Amino acid sequence: MPASVPPRARSAPISSERHVAIIGAGGVGACTALELASRGHRVDLYEEMPEAVSRASFVNEGKIHLGFLYAVDESLRTASQLIEGALVFEENLRRWIPFTAADVASTPFHYCVHRGSLRDAEQLTTHYQRCAARYRERARATGRDYLRLGVGSRFTQLKEEEYADWLTPEYFSAVFRTTEHAVDPRAIARSLREALAVEPRITLRPEHRVEGVRPVRGGYRVRFVHDGATREEHCTDVVNASWHGRLPIDRPLGIEPPEPWLHRYKFGNRLHVRLSAGALPSCTCVQGPFGDIVNFPGRGLFLSWYPVGRTGSSTAETPPDWHSAYTPEQRREVFERSLAQWQRRCPPLRAPEITGAPVDPEGAVIYALGATDVDDGDSRLHDRFEIGIQTRDRYHSVDTGKFTLVPYWAMRVANRVEGLGA
Repeated sequence: MPASVPPRARSAPISSERHVAIIGAGGVGACTALELASRGHRVDLYEEMPEAVSRASFVNEGKIHLGFLYAVDESLRTASQLIEGALVFEENLRRWIPFTAADVASTPFHYCVHRGSLRDAEQLTTHYQRCAARYRERARATGRDYLRLGVGSRFTQLKEEEYADWLTPEYFSAVFRTTEHAVDPRAIARSLREALAVEPRITLRPEHRVEGVRPVRGGYRVRFVHDGATREEHCTDVVNASWHGRLPIDRPLGIEPPEPWLHRYKFGNRLHVRLSAGALPSCTCVQGPFGDIVNFPGRGLFLSWYPVGRTGSSTAETPPDWHSAYTPEQRREVFERSLAQWQRRCPPLRAPEITGAPVDPEGAVIYALGATDVDDGDSRLHDRFEIGIQTRDRYHSVDTGKFTLVPYWAMRVANRVEGLGA
């Protein structure tokens, strides 16, 4: 075993080994597989892509949310759920890979309130105060600290002169500096792939597209396509951790979404430029026109702009194959149009070292409940609290919701497989 991979953290002894099929080797699928293997179970991990953790869990911005983004959800249910996930993110992830958030963290996020936002500065201040109070309550109750960074959950509204050198003030009505960070999802993905490769109880099945699951005596049969041939394999338990392919597999097992949903295809552009921590702040534009700039000092720059970078939307049970639909030239065009929107608002992005940097303009599917897009203040896309695990017998389907919740749900899925509730 490579020295970089730590010993598995193990739970109490179990009565019998199970043979678990996990559909989807994204973040939740990979982490759940590693946790179940650490508890002595055999796992077949099915992934339609050539390698694990290569889509949504790889190309997103990596923000570990403290609830600030979800100001439209006045119930605070989304923020509360995200705070729970944020508080255990590092602790749980360290069960499976060597991970220290400080080593791969972004600069702190600024929330830039676009003129015409769905929420004004006064409303956001109230929401941020509630988020910070909820964080303090849960941190005291659990004895945990956000990413072990010692920063807690705090925010400050900046004066215009404090941000005018890197933002164009005419676009923004307010800017808040927060203690929220992102962690580099690509670094986490690489570590998870290494851990999967050396775990003997896990069989990773890349380029295996699961088409269905049916209950049989003693478990389930998983039907999949590989190399043009359709086959079935037996297992005792199933975890459906797929993303855009989850719904049609769930339905025959009696699991359906509680209301209409949207699949969206969103570009997350990664620029290979090494910036210092002081060169460019990380920021999120809210609460109408939307986008992120994430500076991972010395590691790269993430950039997205919505709706330019949201190039597909579908209410179908199975969305189109957007990933294969774009040529490299078309992907580059989406990036350049997204960059142009941000350059108007953030002049430092016009610097030659940024405009000339190599870029990976990758996209991934986002699944969420809601029938209308984020420009609608009543859209369900503005909350993420109706997510998590649905179970029928020994079949478990998980809607991750956000990257912040990947380790949180992985532990709970593993517990559910063992009949431990959660």
